[in-house]
Amino acid sequence: MKVKVQYATMIVSDLEKSTAFYRDLMGFVPGYHVDLPNGARITIMQSEGAAVELIESSDYPLGLYSVGTDVNDLDGMIEKLEDQGYQITGSVVTTTVGRQAFVLDPDGNRICLIEHSDQYRNMYMK
Repeated sequence: MKVKVQYATMIVSDLEKSTAFYRDLMGFVPGYHVDLPNGARITIMQSEGAAVELIESSDYPLGLYSVGTDVNDLDGMIEKLEDQGYQITGSVVTTTVGRQAFVLDPDGNRICLIEHSDQYRNMYMK
């Protein structure tokens, strides 16, 4: 089973201001942007390594939300975690990028396990 850190998800109060910070001061490059039906807005800021996912949404508290990972076998990873006593914090959900679930590490940090779709991999993970 292969797991790779893809991005850190941060909830921000002003998407334009945060995008400018990561672009102009940190040297990140804007990737893609999504406006969700609930009013949330997402912009991926890419670097040479992992990216930063910026989400402007009043549904969540500001700050670090999770570490997003790419897994090649979500069901196998969940089984492996459950065998060691860890439980996912909700159900597996299908999103625009693939299938995902969350698990808490030993200190309660939220880890997003994402099995990205082939379409997403071909467009954004080259």
